Amino acid sequence: MATAMVSARKAIEDDILEHEKAIIDLKGRLNAMTTIARLPPELLSEIFLYVAKAAYEDPRAFYSRYYHSSGFYAWVSVTHVCRNWRAIALNTPRLWGYVVVSRKVVVDEILARSKKAPLLISANVISTEDERSKVLKSIGQDASRLQELRLSGPVRVLQDVLRQFTEPSRTLERLVLSESIPPQYLTSDTSVPSMFQAQHPSLRYLELSRLVFSWNNSLLSSSGITHLKLVGRLDSQPMLGIFDHLLSAIEQLPCLEVLDLEDAVPRLPDDTKTLPTPQRTISLSRLQRLSLSGNSLDCGNLLNHLSFPSGARLKFVGRGGVGATELLRVVSQHLARSEPLRSARLSRMYTGRIEANGWREVLDPKRSKHPCIELQVDTLACSSVASYLVNTSKMFTGVLNLDVESLDHDWRWKDVFSGMPDLRVLAVTGDPQEQFIQAISATRKNRKNRPPTLVLPRLRVLKLSGTRMCSPDYDDPPEFLDKLEDWLIMRCNYDLPIHELHLDNCLNLTEEDVERLDEVVPYVKWDRIVNFESEEEDEEVDDYDEYPYDDYDYDYGFDGDDFFGDPWGFF
Repeated sequence: MATAMVSARKAIEDDILEHEKAIIDLKGRLNAMTTIARLPPELLSEIFLYVAKAAYEDPRAFYSRYYHSSGFYAWVSVTHVCRNWRAIALNTPRLWGYVVVSRKVVVDEILARSKKAPLLISANVISTEDERSKVLKSIGQDASRLQELRLSGPVRVLQDVLRQFTEPSRTLERLVLSESIPPQYLTSDTSVPSMFQAQHPSLRYLELSRLVFSWNNSLLSSSGITHLKLVGRLDSQPMLGIFDHLLSAIEQLPCLEVLDLEDAVPRLPDDTKTLPTPQRTISLSRLQRLSLSGNSLDCGNLLNHLSFPSGARLKFVGRGGVGATELLRVVSQHLARSEPLRSARLSRMYTGRIEANGWREVLDPKRSKHPCIELQVDTLACSSVASYLVNTSKMFTGVLNLDVESLDHDWRWKDVFSGMPDLRVLAVTGDPQEQFIQAISATRKNRKNRPPTLVLPRLRVLKLSGTRMCSPDYDDPPEFLDKLEDWLIMRCNYDLPIHELHLDNCLNLTEEDVERLDEVVPYVKWDRIVNFESEEEDEEVDDYDEYPYDDYDYDYGFDGDDFFGDPWGFF
C-alpha cells in the first residue's frame, strides 16, 4: 500500500515537472516575441558591456574601501532575466574582464568566464592579510592579459602585492596607483613599486597619487602616454629631482593630451621672488587640458616653460601670496595668444582665496560649466593680487558677461570695472557693500574737452541676488535702494540706460520699492519674494560692519558732495 502511494506521488511530481518545463518553454517562446528579444545578440552584448563598464568606473568601486563587491557586481543580474540573455552574457568574455577584486571564490569564477579577454582590475587593499591582497598576487602571476590596473591602499601593501608583477606589461594601457592612508598617517616609505620603474610600451593613462617618485623615473617617459596625473607629497619635494628632469620627462611625451600636476613641480629656491628666464620651451602640440596646483611661483615657472594650443582648457591653483602675481602674469601671456574671454565668474573663498573662471563664449557664467580657464590664488597675505587679477593682468578686458559672488566680502569694484570696461551684463550675488554704487557711478574724463562718460558705458543688464536693499525699518537713509535708484536715473540722463534689472531673493524689498525702480527701468524682473530681516539680525549686521575686511583706499577722484551731482546739467 505504501509502495503504491509513493509511486503515485512520484508520477504526479514527474507530471508537474514536465508541465513546468513546458511552461518555461512557452514563456521563452512568448518572450521571444517581445520587441527587445528581436535585438541581435551582438547588440545585446554591447549593451551588457556598457552596463558592466559603468559599474566598474563608479568611483566607489575604487576609492571607497567600504564599497563591497556586491555593489559592483549588481550588473550580473542581467544574466538572470532569461536564458537567452544569460547565454549571450556567458559567451561574451570581455564582459567578465571588468574585475573589482573581492572574495577569491568570486574572482576565480569571473576570471574563468573572461577566458582570454583583456583584464581591467580594480582593488582597494588595506593589509597584506586582506583576502583581496592574496587574490591580486595570483592575478599578478599571469599579467599578460592586464589592460588596466587600479590599486589603492597603503604603499607597503601595494609594494607587497606588486612584487608578483615582475616584468613590464606589454598590454597595460592604464595604471592608477593611490596611497589611501590619510596624509597624517603616511609612512616614510611611499616609493613607487619596483615593477613601475620601467617603461610600458602600451601605457596611455598614468596616475600616481601621494607616492614618492622622481621625474627621472623611466615610467614617466613612456612615450605613448596621453593622460598624466601626478599628486605629490609636500614632505617629499626633494625626491622629485631637479626641474630639468621634469622638462626632459615631459619632452618625451609627444602624445600628451592631459597634464595634471599637484605638488609635483620641483621647488625654486626659497628666496626666489620672480620667475627665472626660461632657457627652453617644451611644445605640447596635442595638449587639451592643463591643470597645475601647488606653490604659485613653481606653477608659474613650469607654465613659463610650456607652449600648447590656444584652445587648451587651463586650471591653476596657486598657494601662497609670494609668486601669485608672477603666476597671473604668465597666465595672462598665454591667454593673450588666444581668443579673448567673453564671460567670467569671480568669487572669494573664506580661506582668503579668489577664484576666477572664464569662457570664450558669451553665456551665463552662473549656469555654465567647463570654463576654458580656472584660477585660484591666495590674496590674504597680499591684497594687491586681487587688483592684479581683475585689472592689471588684462585677462578679462574683453569680458561682456560677469557674475560676481559678494558674500561677506567687499570687492575692489573700481578695479573690477576698470579691468572689464565693455561689460554688458553684470550679476552680483550677495551684498555688494558700500563701494559698489560709488564705483559704478564714477565718471571718466575724455580728451579734447568732450563731456565725461560713466564707467561701463555698454552695461545694459544688472542682476542682483540675495542683496540687502535697505534696513528692515528703513531708518538709515540713503539706503542701498535709494542709491541704486539714483544711479539708474543717472544712467538715463547720460543716455546710457539700464534695460533690464533682475531682483532675486533680495532682502527687505517690497512691491512698492520695485514699483519705484520700475519707473526708471523698462524691464524689471522680480521674483516677488518678500524677505525681511528681524531687528536682531539687522543689529548683528551693523556690528559686523564695524570690522571691515579691506582697508583699500577707494578714491575715485570726485567729492562725496558731488556724488549724485550732474556737472554737465543733464538733471
